[in-house]
Amino acid sequence: MTLTSFSLYRVKPTVTVPIDKDVFCLAGANGLGKSTFIAALNYGLTGGVAPPGVRVEQLPKYQRDAAAYGTRYFTGRISELDRESSSVELKFTIGTSQYRIRRRFFSPHELEHLSVTDNDGNALLPHDATLDAEQRNILFQEQLLEDSGLQTFAQFVFMQHFVLSFDEHRHLLFWDTRATELVLYLALGLDPSLAKQVDELRKAAAAAGSQARNAQYQATLARNEVNQVLGQLNKHGGVDSAVVDEYRSLQANKERITAERDALRTQLVDAQLEFAESSASLMRTRQEYDRAFMRRIGQASPTSGSTLHPAIDHILRDHACRICGTQHAQVPARIEAELRDGNCPLCAAKLPDAQASPSDSQSALVRLDAEMASFTEKTGSLSRTIERLDQETRSKQRELAAAITASSGLQERYQLPSAVNEIDAPDIAMMRERARQLEGSVDVLLGRKEEHLQRRAEAIAAYEPIQAALKSAWNAAEAEFVPRFRRLAEEFIGLPLQVTLDAGSGVNGMAHLALSVNSTHRRRAEQLSESQRFFLDIALRMSLAQHMTIGEGPACLLVDTPEGALDIAYEAKAGEMFASFTADGDQLVMTANVNTSQLLRRMAERCGRERMEFVRMTEWTTLTDVQTEEEGLFNDAFSAIESALDQGPKTAGVQ
Repeated sequence: MTLTSFSLYRVKPTVTVPIDKDVFCLAGANGLGKSTFIAALNYGLTGGVAPPGVRVEQLPKYQRDAAAYGTRYFTGRISELDRESSSVELKFTIGTSQYRIRRRFFSPHELEHLSVTDNDGNALLPHDATLDAEQRNILFQEQLLEDSGLQTFAQFVFMQHFVLSFDEHRHLLFWDTRATELVLYLALGLDPSLAKQVDELRKAAAAAGSQARNAQYQATLARNEVNQVLGQLNKHGGVDSAVVDEYRSLQANKERITAERDALRTQLVDAQLEFAESSASLMRTRQEYDRAFMRRIGQASPTSGSTLHPAIDHILRDHACRICGTQHAQVPARIEAELRDGNCPLCAAKLPDAQASPSDSQSALVRLDAEMASFTEKTGSLSRTIERLDQETRSKQRELAAAITASSGLQERYQLPSAVNEIDAPDIAMMRERARQLEGSVDVLLGRKEEHLQRRAEAIAAYEPIQAALKSAWNAAEAEFVPRFRRLAEEFIGLPLQVTLDAGSGVNGMAHLALSVNSTHRRRAEQLSESQRFFLDIALRMSLAQHMTIGEGPACLLVDTPEGALDIAYEAKAGEMFASFTADGDQLVMTANVNTSQLLRRMAERCGRERMEFVRMTEWTTLTDVQTEEEGLFNDAFSAIESALDQGPKTAGVQ
């Protein structure tokens, strides 16, 4: 990557950096332009910078927004004098194609240079000086789509910004169902045209839904005018306007109760799912306890009654049957014979051979008994929760039924149109006719609403086979993708994780990934700490990037200052996770603050200089007065990381 006339970096406004190792880390103090480095790299690739707080609705629109935001982003970071000459040049590989491009910072739709060769140096697209910059950009996009297998450049921009980059905006995929759905279509090996079809169907469904809502809105306005006319007629003996107000209040109350009931239903479904999972775990643990107990019996000799089941132990020790109470002069010969032959004295089944020492068996039984107690307690608690939620849901349903009855009863008792017909005053005739016209308009508008809803339903029907293809693709990818994600994420968080596909239903039911941590569903972002959210999302991006590039070469992920909000222990864990991602040749381009961070030191220890490039950003630009006063601290931190790089790579915790 080469930056030319990049005014933000005052010491080195023109700088070339090789990014050819598994890890490239640009480290520096706050406010020196680390995030801008990542943004400049992405701008060179895509012609845009990811806008903050953006919602992805249509990919072409996102591409336009990113290009427009890029111009605003670099204004001020690049001085006015350098505006015309500043540029970013990139040399990178996609598949077997070697690219070289140069893009000026305030010309997102142009390329000053474009050349593409294959691995043997043969020109696929030689630089053509006769082409204008916009034509080069079009050729670049066409070649990139051919090499990447994507269908539109907007798809590439979206994937580069939302999957292959974790930038300063911290846009989290796990809790953005719209973005995650698009990522899944593009990342799971489906035909990229399906992602475009989903976009088109969603656009059609959204347009039809919007038109239906607009028709409903116009119908509501017409009905409101009807009510105004009826309100004037009520002064002549019609329905009291207070009745209309009461009806509206009843309708609002019905809507509130409905929302409360639906929320309780959702909580009930979640609790039932956790109860089923906990019950299954209890059953598995109980079966394991029974097997361990039978092995324990198999370890006992006929005379060592204290190690047997209490009923057998009792008859061996006291010569009395715990079952029927019969007193014997001595141990029944049949029981002694069965035990001597290694059989169960109750059912004569062959006891299993001992696989462990009696002390180990006893320890296993104690552990399994504790686990059964824990699962029993959890299952009992969930059972009470289900019972409470079920009662509250039923109560809310009864409350809703009462609200519906009250609303319907009031509507039936006061027929507003009949009140109009009962008025005979000559000056009311026009008002009565106006009311009839408005009521006719309401019928027409509601008819249009149904037509729009029908078109929306047709879009949903066309979407369903695509949704089925997504489910099939997930099932095929799950065996490799999910273990890869769990390995990376669990290395950081230290807790068992699971990720599943929730395909939703219809066009509005967006497909997304559901996360469970330690067997507990985490549907909302606030159910995890900030650092857990960040690094679980980075692990998701890493596993998606690796999955997309299986057999195609290394993946490359851009990560901007990920160490914020981490304590020392988690910094080290994050370093281990990053090093694991690059262990098989995948590439990480990252920026980091210079502090006592264990993240960089752990990565340096794992990678060594052979696999990690460490660049001091303090050599590119000037420090603030405060930073200059404490420059020795920066040098100490740099030295510690450099020393770790010099010592050579270490594997996970072992030199």
